[in-house]
Amino acid sequence: MAQNIQSLWSPDIKATVLSPLTILKGQAEALALQTGGVLLAEIVEDHEEADVSLSLDLVAPALQGSRHRILRVVHKDGLPYPATVEAEVFNGGMPPWKRAYTDHQFTKTVAEVLKSSQVLSIAQSLVARANEALEKNGSAEQ
Repeated sequence: MAQNIQSLWSPDIKATVLSPLTILKGQAEALALQTGGVLLAEIVEDHEEADVSLSLDLVAPALQGSRHRILRVVHKDGLPYPATVEAEVFNGGMPPWKRAYTDHQFTKTVAEVLKSSQVLSIAQSLVARANEALEKNGSAEQ
């Protein structure tokens, strides 16, 4: 007699989980498309003892390496979750970081940072400066 055993596992365990690195790479690609390459997001990966650190920096190529760090993610080497997200956006809170235990939580946290007024201001400032530099270089070449 076969018994029908109900799963007690979380429905959030699925075969389509994305790592923090993969999610950040997707956002870097999206920004390059959105700005036509005027503004890029670069990921800097560091290994610190048993931890992996991923930083997301905004970069304007026309400004010769001008960059601004938007967020930093830290997780255990080999265990992408939980991931701790540190960002200026969270500096008014206690604690000044957020922990994500799933890719869904991580995506929501990153979206909160990327859509914040602070990041919008930084991005628009870099784009404005880059456009000025590109215009200046364009008129200098003529």
